[in-house]
Amino acid sequence: MKNTTRATNLSRRKFIASSAAAGGGLALGLKLPFIASAGAATAAGTEVNAWVVVKPDSSCAIRIARSEMGQGTLTGLAQLVAEELECDWKKVATEHVFPGQNLARKRVWGDMATGGSRGIRGSQDYVRRGGAAARMMLMQAAAEQWKVPVGELTVADGVITHAPSGRKTNYGKVAAAAAKLTPPDPKTIKLKDPKEWKIAGKPVRRLDTADKLNGSKVYAIDVKLPEMLSAAVKACPVHGGKLVSYDEAKVAKMPGVRRVVKVNDGAVAVVADTWWRAKTALEALPIVWDEGANAAQSSAIIAERLKEGLTADDAFADTKIGDALKVIASAPKKIEAVYSTPFLSHATMEPMNCTALVTANKVEVWTATQSAEGSLAAACEEAGLPLANGE
Repeated sequence: MKNTTRATNLSRRKFIASSAAAGGGLALGLKLPFIASAGAATAAGTEVNAWVVVKPDSSCAIRIARSEMGQGTLTGLAQLVAEELECDWKKVATEHVFPGQNLARKRVWGDMATGGSRGIRGSQDYVRRGGAAARMMLMQAAAEQWKVPVGELTVADGVITHAPSGRKTNYGKVAAAAAKLTPPDPKTIKLKDPKEWKIAGKPVRRLDTADKLNGSKVYAIDVKLPEMLSAAVKACPVHGGKLVSYDEAKVAKMPGVRRVVKVNDGAVAVVADTWWRAKTALEALPIVWDEGANAAQSSAIIAERLKEGLTADDAFADTKIGDALKVIASAPKKIEAVYSTPFLSHATMEPMNCTALVTANKVEVWTATQSAEGSLAAACEEAGLPLANGE
């Protein structure tokens, strides 16, 4: 299962146009073969450790195992690794880790789930140690090459210096030798004091915005595969409602329609040779819903229920210190105000979608997800395949 990152030398608009010419659509069903990934990095550089790949020109690819959802996680994690790595920030790029790769390497990149600031909070310590370990290995390789104590070396912006002899080298030149060394025990690594930070925690240009603005970003919904079928899905308009019936015969002969499928007890889908044809047929499909008890609910009813909860004896409280209601009741002077916020959907900017390529012994999925490993597990379960056969 693969998140999408920046595409290389590929205009999103050109990609969409060429895909459309090939008769593509949106399939059911996480990876992009033309997207930078942990597997592709070593083709143009040397993996010093799981977090850092160094290329001949000393540019560094920093691997990111969390999802970027607009909150700056990708850039923030790259800053943390680069800070300890002591590389040239102007030569930093990022590459996404895919859950299949994480599984194959015994979860060397740790947890891949992302929520709010969790991506940084939950991994800041070990990603920094990853950057520090790579720096130590690169410096050790230089020390062995020059036959000098590593303690006599300094490094800045990827340039290693031996002051007593005036010699200099760079990460690109020692990366291959560094990769052969035994990594230091992460627990023994002393990390920088945040007061010494030059990159981490500092305002920098985000690494994930340029391709989103210039149109080169390839989203999951842009993926087109040969002979791909598309599905449009409709859920019951009322939460908790059930699907009673649908009349497939009414749309079966519409252009491109292949089949109408019951997704679950509350949703139905039309499969066709293009997404637009699937959507058009779905809109024409006669569907009978049992909307259930929630059909009688309204925003006003929900707001009143929430208001009642403010004084309810059994209201849930995440943290309770003292008896607020008792103190308020006995207060000589009371000031009352009501604050409320509207319901906001926890939704993606693009329509929720995924693309899947399923064969007898493998399932590959392209999607936007907060939990790459969870999505991989769900795809493999649905395909009836072991986790090792998913990507």
